[in-house]
Amino acid sequence: MIIDVQKLNPDGEWFEGDESASILDLESDRFFKVSEPIHYQLFAQPLSDRLVVKGSLRLPLQAQCGRCAEFFSTSVEENSFLRAYEISEATETVDVTPDIREDILVQVPHYPVCSPECRGLCPQCGTNLNLASCACRPSSDLRWSALDNAGLG
Repeated sequence: MIIDVQKLNPDGEWFEGDESASILDLESDRFFKVSEPIHYQLFAQPLSDRLVVKGSLRLPLQAQCGRCAEFFSTSVEENSFLRAYEISEATETVDVTPDIREDILVQVPHYPVCSPECRGLCPQCGTNLNLASCACRPSSDLRWSALDNAGLG
């Protein structure tokens, strides 16, 4: 998103629109699918030698659950976007796009989960335990047997 500083109202202006999600470079990411643009609502106001831009960003996306590996719909939101750009009489435009990209990527979850109740996959057979039960018996980890037998539980 590029703001034309020369045409900007001195009292500030609201900008609302969409920025292509291609700025995120997530096309080849196997954990996220982005098919909609980033929606922005930003207020830009020149103050002395700065252009202050504040507002909100929203990106709907599909994320792969870290427990069950199924894709689910979610959205990434940044409701406190705030930047100040140095400007001068010679400044014609300010490109806010790199900062929009940065703020959205910071909000993308590192370990997305489809729901807090997600039961994940069976570690032995790989069955999605949200959809079906399996006949696997829980494995016993012998590394903990000394504590189990010590009666500390």
